[in-house]
Amino acid sequence: MEPKLENIHLILSHTTEPMNIGAACRAMKNMGLPNLTLINPRQAHGERARVMAHGAEDVLNRARIVTHHNDATRNLIAVAGTTARRRELRKWAHVTPRECAEILVEHSAEGPVGLMFGTERTGLTNDEINTCRYLTMVDTDDAHSSLNLAQAVMVYGYEIREAWRRTTAGGASGPAMATSRPTHPHRSTKTPTKFELDTMYDHLAAAMDAIGYSAFERDKFLTFMRQMHMRAGIVNWEMQIYHLFARKVLFTVGAPRFTRDRDEEIEQ
Repeated sequence: MEPKLENIHLILSHTTEPMNIGAACRAMKNMGLPNLTLINPRQAHGERARVMAHGAEDVLNRARIVTHHNDATRNLIAVAGTTARRRELRKWAHVTPRECAEILVEHSAEGPVGLMFGTERTGLTNDEINTCRYLTMVDTDDAHSSLNLAQAVMVYGYEIREAWRRTTAGGASGPAMATSRPTHPHRSTKTPTKFELDTMYDHLAAAMDAIGYSAFERDKFLTFMRQMHMRAGIVNWEMQIYHLFARKVLFTVGAPRFTRDRDEEIEQ
């Protein structure tokens, strides 16, 4: 499968300056990245945004606007988040912009992926960070470490385009952390979307509630499980093992069957 730039979605969260949105659109158009998602932006289609998007109004007009980061990421198979500081509990997840680009380009051969940027003043929230499988930061000078949002979009857009060119030209593939996946002799191996993973964790949470876990114990356990899966990866048939386990627990203790929107996606 060939990597696809159209499978790479840039996500701007709670952008407060419309000119940054327009400038980001222009940077994306320069690098051949057509897909933008905006989470609760301020005046995304105002005159100031359009002036800065000069020549890239089509990217701005197509931008998808959502109200929550879960809506922005639910159909993506991998998400990377930009950060200006190292997250101690997620040291393993930190990659350079070049490594991040190689990882996203490699995943893009299988399905849609995302790169998320936080608000100009405070960056990504902890909840948004926890959504991301990978974290990435630009190694700037300590004397003035912050980047303008559109500058950051251009840095990553350039690295993504270069990684795509190297890959499509037959160059080396991305880092091992993006390529390691289990195989199965009788089943296809597909990376689940974030929505599918969230459904699995909610199914496990229902089973844990049914057998007496406290809310604190349940949430702590599932947080560590999420981090383990982000670190090691998980594919669709492995995910179904957890669904079968949770279903058996609920059936055994006589608890109601787990249901959710798109419940047909849960293999019974």
